[in-house]
Amino acid sequence: MQGWKLGIGYHYVVRRNGAIEPGRPEWMVGAHCKNHNAHSLGICYEGGLNIRGQPADTRTEAQKAALRWLLRQLHRTYPKAIIIGHHDLNPQKACPCIERSDFVRLLP
Repeated sequence: MQGWKLGIGYHYVVRRNGAIEPGRPEWMVGAHCKNHNAHSLGICYEGGLNIRGQPADTRTEAQKAALRWLLRQLHRTYPKAIIIGHHDLNPQKACPCIERSDFVRLLP
């Protein structure tokens, strides 16, 4: 079950149209990154695979804007948090197909 019996393992989902949907409440431990769930929030975006099914940055402009907004809001709430991708914690994962430096540029 991987901890998904309570619904999605992520705290937020960013849809292709830029809509940000809540997943788990922030107070609830996620099920999004093994060994790091208890001290992190998980965000995923719809897409992430090219037409061949290989990992790729497929974010729409709406997703990029929404992700930028969401990360800024969360950074205000959790100013000491480090913003990283799944692949930074588990090199076997390709997601989110965004370089860490891109995350840093998202913040003010």
